[in-house]
Amino acid sequence: MIKRRRNYEWQVRDQDGALLMRGRERTRPAARYQGYRALFMMLAVGPPRPIEPRRPKVRPEQQSTRKTAPDLAHLQRPARPFTLD
Repeated sequence: MIKRRRNYEWQVRDQDGALLMRGRERTRPAARYQGYRALFMMLAVGPPRPIEPRRPKVRPEQQSTRKTAPDLAHLQRPARPFTLD
């Protein structure tokens, strides 16, 4: 926290000293609260992750180890219902 004229400025910096967030408040307790609040919110969200292109979830047939169900698309409904004779 830094005293600036009538206000207090709070800052949140990373390990290298780069400024991440900052703000100004009228009172020292309010600046302290907002600084801790900003730090907590950043920790709760977690570190930024690089955006990677999405990979298809379907694996090629040759690499699949699971057995798949037989294709039933060729089957049709019977013309009349089955009855017990």
